[in-house]
Amino acid sequence: MTYREFLAAVRERGEYGDTSEVLGVTEAVLSTLGERLQPVAANHLADQLPIELAEVLVDAADAGPGRSWGVQEFVRRVAEITGDDEEAAHAHAEAVLTVLAQTISGGELNRLISQLPTAYAELLGHAELA
Repeated sequence: MTYREFLAAVRERGEYGDTSEVLGVTEAVLSTLGERLQPVAANHLADQLPIELAEVLVDAADAGPGRSWGVQEFVRRVAEITGDDEEAAHAHAEAVLTVLAQTISGGELNRLISQLPTAYAELLGHAELA
C-alpha cells in the first residue's frame, strides 16, 4: 500500500474531512504506537509501511525503550497529541490501527499482536488477539 492509499483508507474509515486532519491523526497514532513498541518490533513493522509512515513510527521508537501502556493510556496519549477528547482519540486509534492491520502481512500482524495486551484487539479491528 502506498502512502496516499494508506491515508485514503484512514480518511474513509475515520470519515475525516480533509487531508491535514488525516495526516495529523495518522502521525499521532503511529508515533504513539512507536513509543509503545520495543524498537526492534517497531523496525520490523516499519519495514512494511510506506517510508513516510515508517519514519514516524521508528523516530518515536528510537526515543527510548517500549512502554507497557494499556489501551486507556495509549488513547490518552493520542488525545494529548491531537488535542481531542478521549472518545475521539479512541476513534482515531481504531481508524489508523485497523488500516495498519490490513496493510501488513499476517506474520507481521501476529508479531505485533504478540507485543500487545489483548485489549488492543478492538483498535486493530479484530474481535480478539490470538
